[in-house]
Amino acid sequence: MKRAIFVALGTGLVISSAAALGIAGAGTGEPAAAVAPVNVIQATRTREAARAEQRSRINARFLVQREQCSSLSGYNREKCVVKAHASKGRAMLEAAAPYETRF
Repeated sequence: MKRAIFVALGTGLVISSAAALGIAGAGTGEPAAAVAPVNVIQATRTREAARAEQRSRINARFLVQREQCSSLSGYNREKCVVKAHASKGRAMLEAAAPYETRF
């Protein structure tokens, strides 16, 4: 019984590995070196554009929150400004997290 389970698991491992290699190896037939620089440049431009758009949304939200603080006065205004700034900082950190793993 144990041998049959071992053989079944081993067969499944070999089949799934072969399928994964077959999928990864299936390409368009074009050399990777000729295609890679264009794809890398385009991916970098897309990533930077998305990052800039995300930052502009965060800054717009911050400006709206700061504008809401202008109707307050004294301690409440300062507290509101600090809260808006902290919210912007957290949003910027969360937005930057996926980019930390780049190589």
